[in-house]
Amino acid sequence: MPKNVAPSLPRANLLGVGVHAIDMQRAVEQSERLLASGSKGYVCVTGVHGVMESRADAKLRAILNGAFLCVPDGMPTVWVGRLQGHRSMRRVYGPDYMMAMCRRSLSQGYRHFFYGGAPGVAERLVDNLQAQIPELRVAGAYTPPFGPLDARQESELVAMVGKAQPDIFWVGLSTPKQERFMAEPRRLAPRYIRNNPRFLWEICGQLVRAKYAQHLSER
Repeated sequence: MPKNVAPSLPRANLLGVGVHAIDMQRAVEQSERLLASGSKGYVCVTGVHGVMESRADAKLRAILNGAFLCVPDGMPTVWVGRLQGHRSMRRVYGPDYMMAMCRRSLSQGYRHFFYGGAPGVAERLVDNLQAQIPELRVAGAYTPPFGPLDARQESELVAMVGKAQPDIFWVGLSTPKQERFMAEPRRLAPRYIRNNPRFLWEICGQLVRAKYAQHLSER
C-alpha cells in the first residue's frame, strides 16, 4: 500500500492493539479515500473480544495493528481512548458502518461481495440491504463451510470472485477467524486481488449474522 494512502491518524493503545481514535464520518471518509486511490487494504471493526483474543495471539495482534483502519466497535474501547486523551473518539458500530459505506458507494458504482455467516445468512443480508438500498450493486455472496476451505472450495471462491470483480469484500466469520482470513489468504489473494485494483477487505463479525439481517428487515 503506498505510504501516502495510509491514514496518519492517532491510535489509542488497548493492551497493545492500536485502535484508531476516529468517528463514523472519518472512518467512512478514509475508506472512500482508500477505494479512490486504487490501493488495497483492510478494515478491522474491533471491540473488547478482539482485543482480548489478541493478548494471547501475537499474529492476531499484528493483523489488527496492520489494518488500514482498526476502528472502535464497542464503547469500552472508546472509553479507554478518551481516557488517553482522544476526546473526539466515537464508536464505529459495524452494521452502521456497513450501511454508511453501502449508501456512500452508490455515487461511484462500487460493487459489494458478502462472505461468511451460517447457511443462507449472507443471502438474506443481501436481500435486506437491497430492500433498504435498491440501487446497491451486489457482486455476489458466499457462505463458506464450517472449517478451512478445501482445494475445491478455494477454487470455487476464486472463480466466483474473479468473475464478480467486487470493489468491496465484506467478511463475517467471527473473531479471530475472520481477521486471519482477511490478512493471510496466501493461496487466494494473489490469484484475484492483483486483478482488482480497488479491492477493499472489510472485516466485521456482526455483518452477516441473522440477527442483523432481521434488524434491517424490521426498520
